[in-house]
Amino acid sequence: MANAHLRAIEIGAAGRFHIRGTAIMTFVIYWLMALTFQDFFFFDPTDATGVFRQVTLWAALIGWLSVALATPLALLYATSGSLAALRVVPYTTLIWPVAIVLAQISAYAETGESYLDYLFEYPIFVLTDIALPIFILFKWSDMRTAVARAEIDLEMRRDKNLPVP
Repeated sequence: MANAHLRAIEIGAAGRFHIRGTAIMTFVIYWLMALTFQDFFFFDPTDATGVFRQVTLWAALIGWLSVALATPLALLYATSGSLAALRVVPYTTLIWPVAIVLAQISAYAETGESYLDYLFEYPIFVLTDIALPIFILFKWSDMRTAVARAEIDLEMRRDKNLPVP
């Protein structure tokens, strides 16, 4: 119990307000993008002809749902001291960009053409496909560092028989 409380305090010191804001911002940005570019986000992966292409499209579908739903929830739970939620953040965040890369590779393998021009045609996708996942990983790293420091401090206090907060 003291560990969870200490984690919540240390994560709070690392910027609880900013982390919760990041969670809300992530949720809002991905859902606004999904509603704006519905054909890009809402599709049937089984429409693709090749099996590899279908698998990568399923991964992309799961990936954007993961980063749009699971990542914000994990960040919110992590600010309350949930170490389990903190552990899943990089996975829920990275599924999307990794799936996009695989989908691009499969499209190139099938057609011989690259479809990366969407990043230039609609530069807002640079935010969702590259910048926001990197930003979330930086926030996650800050949170992990704060928790690690808190756990070291807790162990030092216990070793010296000092009161534990």
